[in-house]
Amino acid sequence: MNDVVPTQKNDFDTVCKRLSPGSTVLLRVDFNLSRDSDGKWLLNDRLFRMIPVVKDLLAMQHSVILVSHLGRPRSGVFDENYSLSTLCAPLEASLSRPVAFLSQWPYQKTFLAPGTVALAENTRFLVGELENDAVLAQQMVDGVDCVVMEAFACAHRRHASTVGILEAAKQCCLGPTHTQELSGIESFLKTSSPRVAYVGGKKLSTKLPLLEKLLERVDMICFGGGIASTLLHAKGFQTGTSWVEYNRLQSAQAFSALAQQQSVDLVLPVDVVVSSDTEQFSNVRTVDIHNILPHEAIVDIGPQTSARFESHARSAASTYWNGPMGIYEYRTGVAGSAHLASTLSTAQAYTLVGGGDTLSVLEMLNVNSFSHVSTGGGAFLYYLAHGTTPVLEVMSLMKVAV
Repeated sequence: MNDVVPTQKNDFDTVCKRLSPGSTVLLRVDFNLSRDSDGKWLLNDRLFRMIPVVKDLLAMQHSVILVSHLGRPRSGVFDENYSLSTLCAPLEASLSRPVAFLSQWPYQKTFLAPGTVALAENTRFLVGELENDAVLAQQMVDGVDCVVMEAFACAHRRHASTVGILEAAKQCCLGPTHTQELSGIESFLKTSSPRVAYVGGKKLSTKLPLLEKLLERVDMICFGGGIASTLLHAKGFQTGTSWVEYNRLQSAQAFSALAQQQSVDLVLPVDVVVSSDTEQFSNVRTVDIHNILPHEAIVDIGPQTSARFESHARSAASTYWNGPMGIYEYRTGVAGSAHLASTLSTAQAYTLVGGGDTLSVLEMLNVNSFSHVSTGGGAFLYYLAHGTTPVLEVMSLMKVAV
């Protein structure tokens, strides 16, 4: 794995304590949170774990600019549905102090008094963010004394607000949570076989390259969510009006063949919860995977599937879970994830759980008894596949001021 680990010269406490009181710290966090069916924020560990870090910086009399992205809005166009402004209230409640909102950041600079906090607007609104534009990255760090990369969940993204700001920063370091994340993953990798992964969520396409690498690390992958629907359709099953990536069916078939070649078992649902109501997903029924009607959509995995998933977890040495098993934003799509959460939280195996939507599910269910809960989904898979991340690669090249 990667050699970049905090030392006495570049760890969070040392770097930030050596800053003069009143310094400005840019804290790159991950507030890419989900909302429920009523549009309410589903607050989770991505927000709560960051709170102690902010409090530590404030105790050192530094000012803090919180920087994050949210969703995938159109670059250069403001969309209130993706604005971070409404997060100020929960942040103020958690920090017990006002949080200023910087709507024009980084173009309009605002002086922050020592011990104050500000939240910048969604970086995805900025032209050049996704392209890691060097000019934009420099604007982000102008007037900033230190960049703290706390957002492990974004460590696999080569964007201006991730690797760009680290390259442009006067000083930088990994945040405490980021460091803990790396330790948790290393612990998972040190476990013996059998290793079982549970992968859900909507899109196979976004995870496929890394899932292929995951085959080298695990003995079995159990699938739920939209990813399972695509894999089932690729095998010839009727999936009705379920979410299916029809342009990825060949890729799904190739992935299944690769898994067989590497002797990794792919476990798909044997029964599912379906609904003919594709707006609210009400009036559900549980059916065998062979009995989905053309007008029905898969909402969740069924009880027989959950029982199979549990059986595999009970015999595993370590387990990893990324992605909900159903459409968890609706009450009819929660049971599969709830059963899996209960299973893994009581398993004897080393249990690693991660991913933004997974964290939202756990917060909803109030379950947190795992060996390690990671804020990263894609970042975890990237690290697993490559033994590093773009952020760690940049950090390894940095000369930390002493």
